[in-house]
Amino acid sequence: MTYPDGVVTYPDRGVAQAFLWEHLAAADASDGAKRYRFEHCLRVAKIGRVVAERAFLDAELLELGCLLHDVGKYDAEVPVDHGRAGALVVRDWFDEVEFRGAAADEVVQGIAMHVDGLFNPREDDQGSGRNAAGVEYLRFKRPPGPVAASIADCDNIDRFGAYRIADTLAYVRFMEKSTDEQREFIEGYLENLRGLYDDECSTDAAQDLWTDRLDFQQEYFVRLLGEIR
Repeated sequence: MTYPDGVVTYPDRGVAQAFLWEHLAAADASDGAKRYRFEHCLRVAKIGRVVAERAFLDAELLELGCLLHDVGKYDAEVPVDHGRAGALVVRDWFDEVEFRGAAADEVVQGIAMHVDGLFNPREDDQGSGRNAAGVEYLRFKRPPGPVAASIADCDNIDRFGAYRIADTLAYVRFMEKSTDEQREFIEGYLENLRGLYDDECSTDAAQDLWTDRLDFQQEYFVRLLGEIR
């Protein structure tokens, strides 16, 4: 919403959070999947505020983009396009609440590109070019700004938090594996972690959080491996 003096105010955090939940809740997915997606978005939003404050970015705007980044999780024809599907959802909602302009555009672009880093639709056979309802994905003329680029960083940082360790071990049924299978899983996981240290974030603040999360996971799994040898 734009006031006469030109000051732009962003959608209220509580209103945006309610919109996120309502959209996810209407999806054809299990209650557990929808709950996980919603709570993931809340965690990423929290990370977004930390990154923005440390990197001197617009904290309110990055938090908003991070909160809504996965709203289109169940609206894409193929999973890799869920960011682009979400960008359509968010663009329409921003119009509805009269949030427009450069700040709104940057959030929409960041959501569109957060999965694979491409700020325009894929041209290979992995993407579909349109969402499940047949609406063509958005195209952007300008490279992403720092807030847009940071949304993906914050999403990735959450993937390596303490919660994700618990979720991963439950997902692979770690406690049902034999000792040899447990060792094999952990060794493979640690090998993957070592390769992720080369990934570059768009800000030093995000890079520090990313490295800290990887260090935490590496320490945990090294200790876990040591206890089952």
